[in-house]
Amino acid sequence: MFLAPVWYRFNLLILLILLSAALLLGGCATADLQLKPDYQPVGDVRGPGGTLVLASSLEGTVPGVGERIQWILGEVKDTDGKVQGNVTSPTAPSALVRNALQQELLRAGYAVQVAGSVPKDAGYGLVLAASTLHLDETRSLIKVEADCRVSFSVEIWVKGAKTNTLSFESRFSDFAVRDREKLHQEVLQKAFASAFKRALPAILEQLKK
Repeated sequence: MFLAPVWYRFNLLILLILLSAALLLGGCATADLQLKPDYQPVGDVRGPGGTLVLASSLEGTVPGVGERIQWILGEVKDTDGKVQGNVTSPTAPSALVRNALQQELLRAGYAVQVAGSVPKDAGYGLVLAASTLHLDETRSLIKVEADCRVSFSVEIWVKGAKTNTLSFESRFSDFAVRDREKLHQEVLQKAFASAFKRALPAILEQLKK
């Protein structure tokens, strides 16, 4: 029986490993990744209810009529740090944070009105004063890593006056060898959830005062 030389079998093994990695990352042929984030609220605290105004600037978060804009959430890099593409979303990063906060407030029992500012006659209001969201990817032959960082500041308004400003931040990372888009969705979900699990009780406590 013919036996292939050791070096031949070793090279064949390396080739098979590389081919397997390529198959596992079959969905990653394109460096860019377009996400349509879908945050699921996780809060388990309830407020006294009632109407609450959630205010934030809409400037730079809404595309014009007929425009198809993709906002950049982060970068796609290789293991050497070279930028290969971008992680993008049809929704602006600040709008993603605002929408997630709105869902958490609805879950907490409030009737939320989204506006550009808090009216003077509003009983209770929140102003999303600042927010950042970064979702980056590092790719190699055998896995994809995703890292999400989110931070935001909320002004508390009671009976037309600002009473406090609270700031929160969170970070979550994970990796996978397949299902690239699913990985990024899960990392974003967990980073947001971690921030809001701390933010909601603190915000609701301020609204009781």
